[in-house]
Amino acid sequence: MNRKKIIPILSSFLFFVLVFSLVLPSTAGTISATIIYKPIFPLNMTISKSAMPFTQDPAFYSFEAYHIVPPNVTPKVVTIAKNLIFNDTGLKPYYERVYIPPGNYSLEILNVTIREFNGTQYDRCAYVYANGIPIFWGSTQEINNSTAEADVTLFENLLQGNVTFELVIQNYYDAKIGITGLYEMNVTLYLYPGQKPQGLPNGFIPIFVNATCEHICYNYSYVILYPGMPARTQEIQIPNGTYRMMALIYEKGGGNDEFWYTCEPATRPILVYYDNMLAGVVNPYETIYTGGIDLFYWKPLTSINTLSFHSPYIIDLTPFLALGNKANITVCVYNLITAYEITQSMAHDWDIAGVILLWVNESNPMICGKLNVAKHEFIDSGPMFFPVYFGECYLEDGHYYLDYSAELKFEHGIENSQVIQKGFYCARQKLSFVYEYAFLDEKFMEKAAESGMYNATLCYDVNYPITLNFDAVAVPITNPHVIPFNLTYEQNGTISLGLDYYMKWTFGDYCHEVNTTESLYSVGGFGGIIEIINSYGGAVLVKLSSNYAMTIKNLTSTWLVNGEGFKETFSAEGLQNSTVNFNGYYVYVKESFSSIGSSDPPAQYNIANEIIQIINNKILELEI
Repeated sequence: MNRKKIIPILSSFLFFVLVFSLVLPSTAGTISATIIYKPIFPLNMTISKSAMPFTQDPAFYSFEAYHIVPPNVTPKVVTIAKNLIFNDTGLKPYYERVYIPPGNYSLEILNVTIREFNGTQYDRCAYVYANGIPIFWGSTQEINNSTAEADVTLFENLLQGNVTFELVIQNYYDAKIGITGLYEMNVTLYLYPGQKPQGLPNGFIPIFVNATCEHICYNYSYVILYPGMPARTQEIQIPNGTYRMMALIYEKGGGNDEFWYTCEPATRPILVYYDNMLAGVVNPYETIYTGGIDLFYWKPLTSINTLSFHSPYIIDLTPFLALGNKANITVCVYNLITAYEITQSMAHDWDIAGVILLWVNESNPMICGKLNVAKHEFIDSGPMFFPVYFGECYLEDGHYYLDYSAELKFEHGIENSQVIQKGFYCARQKLSFVYEYAFLDEKFMEKAAESGMYNATLCYDVNYPITLNFDAVAVPITNPHVIPFNLTYEQNGTISLGLDYYMKWTFGDYCHEVNTTESLYSVGGFGGIIEIINSYGGAVLVKLSSNYAMTIKNLTSTWLVNGEGFKETFSAEGLQNSTVNFNGYYVYVKESFSSIGSSDPPAQYNIANEIIQIINNKILELEI
């Protein structure tokens, strides 16, 4: 999702002549430089819209597999934004002041539809904030249009009355180099009347507000961490009477770290500190954006968690309430300094946003608290490189274990809290001049329990595995010492990506569970002539001579409230086999829903008709 160029353009292309990437062998301590060879891979690409319009059903060109079935009630529909145009906006948001009708809602769904038009453009970040707090974290499809949704019921106490929404698509426009594409955004909030979930937070502290690199007051949570500033700290004031506290952190790699799991080092755990104690670890998902690795893989079928991030991880911070009503929250992206030592580049960027969630009863202030257990262990092997007959091997492992418990005494009662988190990750790579194998596996869990004045639990059991196999060959056909120069390029490979996500949330008699298993497999490649246009590795695909890409995505997900809900089964295949029509097509799309634990008929009617209605109401004609 970088600043890019023309039809298609390969930006952040890690290469010089026949490109060498620096990786450094070391088992510990300082890294001593040596050169090994890696194949040339575009980090991101874009294409202009195909001359052939996309006319296949479904009418939305791209969409997420993950959907939530709403209850059989008529929702209140709140329009947040209508036909907003993002030109050369960058981080500048639109401010939309909206009144949200009061009431009790059992479910709140935010739908975001985006259309690209007016020429060539890159995939871009797409964020929605409410009063500066991130509630939607996603990205765009480079061509045509897309739709995605997010469950925002957690923010029900925030989304009421007069709310200011900040809507961001980080778009950049430069007609001189052919980047003229615009994005149009529509955002709608669906409120489903019913019994309000127990135990929702009623206080919200956004972190890192107005911390953008431009130092402009946009009034929303956002900071970029990089090797020159791998961590950021904010002091927060906790209201007296707070009896529960959690942190929700969103992240996205950019620049050289857009596909960080193919880098050396390939691990980027995000460490969250509370008054210098390691309080939680966020394991970033291996998101692949719609111009990434092989852009044809994702047209039309996108990767997992691309258009909308739907596997949030919340860190329970309740034991730390024992330390008082002021705290320093620090977020640090691990391995950024090591990445700089290896590449000598500062362009390992991470977008970070987040919120501290609070449960506050001012009429019951806390008198005192004691942190009884404070154990925190985080170990990383560091990058290890070994020469082998075919080139080089890279290995890295890490694990962590956190255990905090506290007794909190309030004017009217006592609360006991314990939070345990543990995780393991491992990275493996095989590198040669024309071939790269990369594997990363992240497994982690959290178990939090509160008892006393109220009883509540939060549990996660999550696994993020990815495997890539790619080969690439680039041969200069003009003088590589004079920019611009041309080369022939061929790339082929496979990607296997997974998401195993289990979350259980209880508060009193309320119980909410989500269990999602999603998998993706992509295979194929492309070839042609590439023109290198600047010293930073920007390039134009002058001629596309071959193109084949197949992507298959499968999902099974259950969503339950107090034992009742639905099961979704999704399967789709997208195919590219043309050097002229860049749209590709769906070989098939299959989606079904069945009810669980209820005498009501399957809620297929709701989701199917809602999707059809959104498509019919919001789809705009694609330009031919």
